[in-house]
Amino acid sequence: MSLISQMMKPWYADPGYFLQGITPRPLEASDASIATTSNTDVLVIAPYDGSVLEAIFSSTTVLAANDTNFVTFSITNLGQAGAGSAAMLAATAVNTTQLTGGTGLVAGGFRTLLLTTTTANLEIKKNDVIRVRFAVTGTLGGAIADPVVQLRLAP
Repeated sequence: MSLISQMMKPWYADPGYFLQGITPRPLEASDASIATTSNTDVLVIAPYDGSVLEAIFSSTTVLAANDTNFVTFSITNLGQAGAGSAAMLAATAVNTTQLTGGTGLVAGGFRTLLLTTTTANLEIKKNDVIRVRFAVTGTLGGAIADPVVQLRLAP
């Protein structure tokens, strides 16, 4: 297996996580829909400590990639006081639905979001408030229904 395919392999395809005694636990944030303009925020309170291994997005809506009308995904740990700013996703076009650098959405499919390379930003403490933001640039053709983001955490 090439080094790149090993690096791109999701945590659940690596038996080493389980051999090391790491059992990933999910933390989910969902909303009824993502608005066609502005930001849609979802807050979730972390029920336990952990390190983020993976962030996944899914919805029941198709959205074509577009450089004018697109969604940017971000996840921020606001901490327990709500004033934190630890960005958990890379702030790049990969975490968008832009035609240039991002990808569109497939109904019922999932996409893995690119995590930040700042390891400290991926640490979550019990009762931290995590904000999942869907920021719309331009105007989408319709709302994105049933969005869900799952963070997979190692204890």
